[in-house]
Amino acid sequence: MKVGVLINPKHGHTMRAYSELVEIIRRSHTRYRSATTTKQWPGVEQASKLLDWGADLIVILGGDGTLRVSAPVLASANVPVLIIPTGTANVLSRHLGIRSTRQALQLVQKYLDSPFAPRCEVPVNVADCFTEAGPRREHFLSLAGIGGDARAVSGRTRLPTGLGWGILGYAYGAGRALFAPLISAHLTTPQSSGPPRQSSGPPRQSPGGHAAPGAESDSQPNELPLETTTANYVWSVMASKTARPAGPIPVFDRARPTAARFELLAVELSTTKPGDRLGEWALIGWSCVNRRPAAHAAMHYWQGTEASITLDDPAPVQLDGDLIGDCRRLDLRAGTTALTIITAN
Repeated sequence: MKVGVLINPKHGHTMRAYSELVEIIRRSHTRYRSATTTKQWPGVEQASKLLDWGADLIVILGGDGTLRVSAPVLASANVPVLIIPTGTANVLSRHLGIRSTRQALQLVQKYLDSPFAPRCEVPVNVADCFTEAGPRREHFLSLAGIGGDARAVSGRTRLPTGLGWGILGYAYGAGRALFAPLISAHLTTPQSSGPPRQSSGPPRQSPGGHAAPGAESDSQPNELPLETTTANYVWSVMASKTARPAGPIPVFDRARPTAARFELLAVELSTTKPGDRLGEWALIGWSCVNRRPAAHAAMHYWQGTEASITLDDPAPVQLDGDLIGDCRRLDLRAGTTALTIITAN
């Protein structure tokens, strides 16, 4: 067996985990080769070189971003992947039951002793981001978001040097994003998926007090076979494959990393006043804590394999916690190729 090791050295404990990993591999008398990511080369080239070398297993020491970048080439090669979670949030690994580096290292030892460990197939999803510079194709595994959700990631990246790391950075960015402006979004989905489930009551109002515009025809020939369009003023629109993308609180009841469909969410807040906005978020949080997020009128859920979000003005997009940049349109498709990941059970 040949083991390829892909390392994101951003966090200090990554190299400590790598040292332990090397000891485990050497004790099993297994051949290995390592490659380190950089800001300029975040993982695709390194993963390709490890595969060209003939790796039978790829061990990734990193977080959601490292997985996101390397997933397409690894999925195409159909080589199993084992995650040692050394990133900040480690959303995907947590949802697959890999919650610590210690547990992951034990899983490596077990796999090297007997390579018949449990595994799962995680679809590699597609995001076409339409920026001012032109279209840009990206991939993701856990979560895509446009608007306030991505502004939380943007706020984290703008922290002063030395404060932008770890959960503190996410908390800071999320706190600022709670008061982000609403955006005018046209949500286009296949008729089989259906538009966002609307709550009962009066039509949602725009920030200026006017009713949001009605549904319009917005076909996308030669791209997505989309048929139903609704117009909404939203804080954010998200497509998730994980139930708890932002920590311990469940937000997406039906989302699963191995699912063929997204659970999508449009958050339609009703006010822009800071005090009222904070109260609205408190009620949303309470609904989520009680495992009834859809009970709040601002939370509109639906499921589907594809969706297109078109904005009147550009807004930031994030994929698995990586800030992509400002986009005027975001097209999402559930993956048809899958990443094989070794799991604990």
